[in-house]
Order: sequence, then C-alpha cells, then structure tokens
Amino acid sequence: MVITSVMVHKQRAIVQAFERAAVTSVASAKTAEQMGLKPGLAWHHLVANAVLRCPAEGRYFLDQANWRRLRRRRQRTAIVVIAALLAGLIAIVWAARGH
Repeated sequence: MVITSVMVHKQRAIVQAFERAAVTSVASAKTAEQMGLKPGLAWHHLVANAVLRCPAEGRYFLDQANWRRLRRRRQRTAIVVIAALLAGLIAIVWAARGH
C-alpha cells in the first residue's frame, strides 16, 4: 500500500511537470533531461500506460486523455477494494454474532 502511494505521488509530480511546461502534444515533446526529470519506475509505468508518449528521439509528451483514463481506473479499483473489505467485515461481524 505504501509503495503504491509513493508511486502514485511520483507519477502525479511527473504529470504536473509536463502540465506546467505545456508538454502535451507531439510538437511540444521534450526529453526527460529537458524536463529536469530522471526516468525511474514511476516514469516507465506512465510510459507503459501511454500516459507519457514517445513520438521519437527520446522525447515525450503527456497524453492527458490517457492520464484521465488511468486515474479513473485507479478510482474504480479503489472503490471495488473498499467495497470488498466492507463486505468481508460485515460477513465477519454477522458470523461472530452467530447468525
């Protein structure tokens, strides 16, 4: 859980750097060095999810639609996990009462 939180935090920081620099199209694509960023696990995860797109020559841009999609997918996953945990807790309480 902590690792996931750290990863999400680092990814948000990367995305915010691209947003602040308005690097959101092929024409504005820049290298990680030009952005002042070091590619690491969070960076590569964004690339794997097509949030950071590489049109050529190691230059990247932020695909905002894919970033929104990734965030929605994470939110849905969190809701499902919370619902499953609550259902399990209710089942345990119900079983403990002898029903």
